[in-house]
Amino acid sequence: MSRGNSMGNLTARIEAFYGFLWPFLAEEQTRYAYLDEPPGGRPMSTLLNAIPARRGMKAGSRLVDVGCGKGRQLVELARRHEGDFIGVDPLDQNLELATGRALQEGLHERMTFLKGGIERLPLESSSVDFVWCLDMLNHVEDLDGAMRECARVLRPGGSMMNCSALATDLLEPREAERVTSGVGFNPATLSHERMKAAYESAGLRVVEFGTTTEEGSPFLEAFDEGLARHALRFGKVLRARSRVEARLGREAFELLCAYDQWNIFLLLGKVTYGVWVLEHASGRSASTEPPRP
Repeated sequence: MSRGNSMGNLTARIEAFYGFLWPFLAEEQTRYAYLDEPPGGRPMSTLLNAIPARRGMKAGSRLVDVGCGKGRQLVELARRHEGDFIGVDPLDQNLELATGRALQEGLHERMTFLKGGIERLPLESSSVDFVWCLDMLNHVEDLDGAMRECARVLRPGGSMMNCSALATDLLEPREAERVTSGVGFNPATLSHERMKAAYESAGLRVVEFGTTTEEGSPFLEAFDEGLARHALRFGKVLRARSRVEARLGREAFELLCAYDQWNIFLLLGKVTYGVWVLEHASGRSASTEPPRP
């Protein structure tokens, strides 16, 4: 392309941009106010908590929360559903806090907490009806082994829910490398195809799937305007790096930056969260049609 043609194209793009921008800014608060309206969606807890009942959770059923943390989510599930609930976590302090929470809520007779991890669950084979895995699989190194272990403890026809982060086409490779290292994620778990392969190799069949950010998804989450705070803070600490780093320490500063960048990527749509509902392949037939909001 000649220099003349290149400059001509540039001039045309400049004219197109400002031809749009000036009229838009003049009516931004009136004609275009709809652009600031919420895009829809529901709270994630509402969307996810409905899944066990939809998959047959009832009195006599057993659900295990892998990586239960302090037990907040498991207690909420026990409030909403019949059955028995097991929390598994590798950290003693988390198990102590989770046990205390169950006692406080009066749900302790239906809840058990065990020390362990997804790589080797402290459960017998074919002993649970539902495996719940929320926001933790991205930290797993042996993804195939973890999925096989989840499949092992499921009874025939049992179900699993996994909600974990995925990269979108907007995430550049260098960005993925930087942000996953900072937050302790296995980069392979951000790949939809890699996740699908791990499910298939473990004999887990996808019966529902959607992301939390895609228009029309059955798992579309209500937009969190609080994510913008991470962008503001990230900009501020970068401009005062030496002062902030001196107070936090270098390691804490880098971890804070990784945390804020991750949330900025969520805000910008560079990463999203996928929600998979899976069935043990040896189980009953189920529709692959996802529920609509």
